[in-house]
Amino acid sequence: MKIQRFTAADMRSALARVRQEQGEQAVILTSRRVDDGVEIVAATDYDVELVRQALRGEAPTPVAPPVDAAPDPHGREPALRAIPVDPEIVALRREIVAMRETIERELGRFGEERLRGVRVRAQALDDLARYGCDPDLARSIAASIPADTVPGRSRGLQLALLAKSILIPTHEPILEGGVLALIGATGVGKTTTAAKLAARYAQTGRARDVALVSLDGSRVGGHEQLAQFGRQLGVATFEADSPETLAHLLERLTDYPLTIIDTPGLSQHDRRLHAQFNWISAARRIRSLLVLPANGQCGDLFDVVGRFRCAAPEGAILTKLDETARLGGALSVVIKQRLPLAYVTDGQRVPEDIHRAQAHRLVLRLGETAPVGRDHDHSENRHATA
Repeated sequence: MKIQRFTAADMRSALARVRQEQGEQAVILTSRRVDDGVEIVAATDYDVELVRQALRGEAPTPVAPPVDAAPDPHGREPALRAIPVDPEIVALRREIVAMRETIERELGRFGEERLRGVRVRAQALDDLARYGCDPDLARSIAASIPADTVPGRSRGLQLALLAKSILIPTHEPILEGGVLALIGATGVGKTTTAAKLAARYAQTGRARDVALVSLDGSRVGGHEQLAQFGRQLGVATFEADSPETLAHLLERLTDYPLTIIDTPGLSQHDRRLHAQFNWISAARRIRSLLVLPANGQCGDLFDVVGRFRCAAPEGAILTKLDETARLGGALSVVIKQRLPLAYVTDGQRVPEDIHRAQAHRLVLRLGETAPVGRDHDHSENRHATA
C-alpha cells in the first residue's frame, strides 16, 4: 500500500492531484483544512485489514514465508516474517484520533448550546456539572427533560432520570455465595471492604460460614491487616502466594458457603496487573467486584474500569462516599460503563459502613454533598424517585 499527502488551494484541485498521481483507484483516507488550503491523505493498493490493525494500535499480522523460501543454513524452520509498521499508518492513526476528538468536542459544544436555549435544561446542565457529572451524561439527562417542565420540578426530574440510569444487581452478590474476589487499584479500601462484606454475611448466618483469603503479600502488613480483621470478626483467614497455592487453597475451602479474596492493589498502569488476572482466571469459579473510590477523578476512574475490564467484574463497589463532595463523577463512570453498582461504603466501621447500593438514595445525596451553588427549593427532593 502506498500512502501520499496532497495539498492544494481547494478541494477540487487536491482531488485532481490525487487522480493524476494515483489514478482512479485511489482511496481517500482523510481530508482537512490547513493554513494554505486543504490536505488530503490518499492510498493506492489499499489493504483494509492492515489499516484496521494500525488504527487499533496493533502490530500487523505476521505473514508466513513462501513455501519455496530458502532453508535456514543450520537446518532450522524459516521464521515467520512480520510486516513492518508503516510510519505513515502510525501518523494516520494519530490524525484520525485527533480528528475524532475534535468532532466529538465540537458536537458536544453545539449540543450544549442548543440545550441551554431551554431554561429547565440549562438549569439541569448547571446542576449536574456542580455534582461533578460527566458532560456527555449531563447533556443526555438534560435532553430528556421535556422543554415545558415546570421549573420547580426540574431538579426532581433530573435526579429521577439519573437514578434510572444506575444499574443495581437484582440479587446481593455475597448472598449468592461461592468465591468472590475484590479487585481494584491501590488505596481504594479493598481490605477493609472485604472485612465489611464478611461481617455483613456473618450477620445473616454464622461467622464460620465465610473465609477471607489474602493475596496481598507484596504490601508490608498486607496479610496481617486482613488477619487482624478476621480475629476481630471470628472469621477464618488464609494466605496464598502463587496460582498453585490459591488453587489448592480454594479446593480446601469448598465447604465454606462464601470465600472472599482480597487481591493486591495495583495501579491500572502496572504491568503486573495481567499476571494478577491470570491468577484469578486460573482458579475456577471465581467472580469479581471492582472497587472504585467515590472521590477519584472522573477521567482516572474511566481509565481504571477500562484496564480492569479484562477481569470481567460482575459489578462495582463505591468506597469513600464520605470523602467526596462531588459524587457525580463516580456515578457517571458506573452509568456510562454499564457496571452494576452492588455496594457503597461511607466510613471505616465494620460492618456498619457498608450498604447495598440504592439508586434513589445516591442521587439524593448529590444535592446534599455538592458544592454550594444557586439556591434550590429543597421540597423538589420528593420528586426524585427511581
